[in-house]
Amino acid sequence: MHMHNPYESRPAADNKDAEVTVYRAETDYLKAAPEYKHLSQEKNGAVQVAVNIRRELKKAFPGVKFSVTTRSCDCVNIKWTDGVTEERVKAITDKYRDSYFDSMQDLAVSCRSRFNEIYGGVGYVFTKREYSGRLKEKANVIFMQKYGHAFTGEEKTPEMLKRGELWKEGHYFHRNGFAVQTEINKILYQTE
Repeated sequence: MHMHNPYESRPAADNKDAEVTVYRAETDYLKAAPEYKHLSQEKNGAVQVAVNIRRELKKAFPGVKFSVTTRSCDCVNIKWTDGVTEERVKAITDKYRDSYFDSMQDLAVSCRSRFNEIYGGVGYVFTKREYSGRLKEKANVIFMQKYGHAFTGEEKTPEMLKRGELWKEGHYFHRNGFAVQTEINKILYQTE
């Protein structure tokens, strides 16, 4: 007769206890982390996310005015003019996404983190940086310094950019080729 060892299933229980202990320690650390002390831990969905994003952006980029709004219970929109690049803003805001849409499976996939459990998460965080005339002029100057040699006697003005005339521009550079407007947009995207 085989006697059942009461300790045979114990390692699995020990592993579960260890996971719970680690989870609690990581959660406690995030709740008390000095870099997040200014953020809300209230559980109120997209509103909490918008409040926290606004606080983080204000702290990280004090001279830039951001508009942070909720569009639905699962979406936050962020807009600003000039200032910091979209890439730097996304470095802060991406951690607030708690899901993404997988078009191959036609469903939303959770990527929720401990950060989201404490400071909030939404499925969609949209960023939109707008450009003032002053920044467009600066991009035009950079463009002409870089590629002006290819436009002997031609000047690309911010007014042409505003009117969308440079999309139609037939000039291409280098062997790979690129449109004037495309290159100016790259400059705008990277310029602060």
